[in-house]
Amino acid sequence: MFLEVYAIPLSDYSEDAGVSIRPENRRLIETTGIRIRNSAQFTDRAEVVLPNKEILIAVGSYDDLLQRLEKASGIIARA
Repeated sequence: MFLEVYAIPLSDYSEDAGVSIRPENRRLIETTGIRIRNSAQFTDRAEVVLPNKEILIAVGSYDDLLQRLEKASGIIARA
């Protein structure tokens, strides 16, 4: 499965998500091996940790990303 995100360089971060949603920030990432977590730096954003340890700041919260994944796959198991 793939997930489309707007990966924002930290130097480009803005409280207004609309400022960060630009074509050059769009990325399609393969979800095998990724981790999604709340951002320690930005309470309204999630971080996507790629298998190579690269960290992307996503436009959206942890819950936003989980909702998108659940909608796409149908089921998210939560423990």
